[in-house]
Amino acid sequence: MDKQLVHVLFFTTRLGGGGAEKLLLRIINNLDRQKFKLSLALCKGGGSYEEALAQDIAVYYLSWPQIPSISGSLLLSWLPLRRLINKTQPDVVCGVMDNANVLTVLATKNIDHKPKVILSVHNPITLKYNEPKTRLFNRLVFALIPYTYPDADSIITVSQGVARDLAALIPKTKDLLRVIYNPCVDEEVIAGGMETPPENLPPGSKLIIACGRLNPQKGFKDLISAMVEVRKVINAHLWIMGEGELRKELEEQIESLGLGDAVRLLGFKANPYQYMAKADLFVLASLYEGFGNVIVEAMICGTPVVTTDCPFGPGEIIEDGVNGLLVKPGDKEALATGIIKVLSNPELQAQFINQGKIRAQDFETKKI
Repeated sequence: MDKQLVHVLFFTTRLGGGGAEKLLLRIINNLDRQKFKLSLALCKGGGSYEEALAQDIAVYYLSWPQIPSISGSLLLSWLPLRRLINKTQPDVVCGVMDNANVLTVLATKNIDHKPKVILSVHNPITLKYNEPKTRLFNRLVFALIPYTYPDADSIITVSQGVARDLAALIPKTKDLLRVIYNPCVDEEVIAGGMETPPENLPPGSKLIIACGRLNPQKGFKDLISAMVEVRKVINAHLWIMGEGELRKELEEQIESLGLGDAVRLLGFKANPYQYMAKADLFVLASLYEGFGNVIVEAMICGTPVVTTDCPFGPGEIIEDGVNGLLVKPGDKEALATGIIKVLSNPELQAQFINQGKIRAQDFETKKI
């Protein structure tokens, strides 16, 4: 039976924490078992999504658990990945995220068993690696991308914008690119939205939800600043789900702005959908995205959306003023104005809820 199936080995650093990892989980759990034999190689175990992985997936851990850093684990995974490919002889190896993509190409060069190589790109490379505090390891990844990506057999990007960005950076990849939007809607999201959050919702107040890693990309500083203006007009609370290196800075910002009673950092939540479904508004304040999974997840949960029109993704999901509201990225005043506009207009909220649910169906997991 296995000889009739296409064996796909997925490879990434760790299965947990972010949107790309959630995407991988949804894809690998929902691919047709009548067509594919599936396995997964990880640099490190213990990711928060591993428990949700389908039981029929063979999982291989490539690095020693004692290695604390992802970058160290990745560097030590080159030879184990190469050996695994030769041993299991997959038809396709699919890298997920740039660091894993680079290693996938390097590990399959001049190998005895040569599989097809597919890379999955989730962020605009020119923006992701040009942040002021980009780590040395990420700079190394960025330097290797132009030399490795053209050797792939195919490259999947999660939005048209990411595809244009990559083609402009590396023209040799242009004919390899294919855009496949992220799968964002499945039974987990629907069922999760029906659950009740353990926290008490703020009484007599509008609840705004945001979700993402606490890092500069997600624009949470702008969103928290916007809440000062919002609360001059509307009694609103903001709850942010996610963890990251900016937690302390955000906590200090919340305190300095006198928002301690109105803004909460909830940390990582395994089921963010129960919060989305109970919220009056979902806000994405990102400075850039690859796609913006949480926009679609909020839509299917029946929550109106305000999002920055950042590069790239939100503008490919949202039709401004029809199924959501697009505002200028990096602009706290624009965020505040957009939030107030939606929360002050019940008819607009109802329209965004209805049209958002319709649009979200385009990103149903099995369809993607």
